[in-house]
Amino acid sequence: MGVIGVVISESNRKIIRERFEKMTNPVVVQFYETSLNCPTCPEIHQLLTELSELSELLTLEVFNLYTDEDQAKEHGIDQAPVMMLTNDEHTDFGIRYYGAPSGYEFAALLEDIIMVSQGDSGLSEDTKKQLAALTESVDLAVFVTPT
Repeated sequence: MGVIGVVISESNRKIIRERFEKMTNPVVVQFYETSLNCPTCPEIHQLLTELSELSELLTLEVFNLYTDEDQAKEHGIDQAPVMMLTNDEHTDFGIRYYGAPSGYEFAALLEDIIMVSQGDSGLSEDTKKQLAALTESVDLAVFVTPT
């Protein structure tokens, strides 16, 4: 496997740094990868490494799906690549990204990082009240695609 070059251009780094100025609290990206059957893992790892260099409030933690199996199972992760967003206390908000965050997915990832940092979901008070009234667990999957 060859050396991966710079993934984020200098002009995009500047734009991302400016967006990350909205961050108020630390965010940890936990990245679960594997060297088995994961051709995009090295590129995603490089992307997240570069991204974490753009704010002092952003940290990258890398785990191997198999050698860190207990950690992965604790968070319900059974495939790779997966990115999980937490705060610096490792609070699991249930935010997961499966696969490579490219195009629209990358923009959504940046916004989610800022949202976790600010501790604000962006939901209205009425929506928060309705969600608080739920009596059963609900799984919500959002699929982002340019088409």
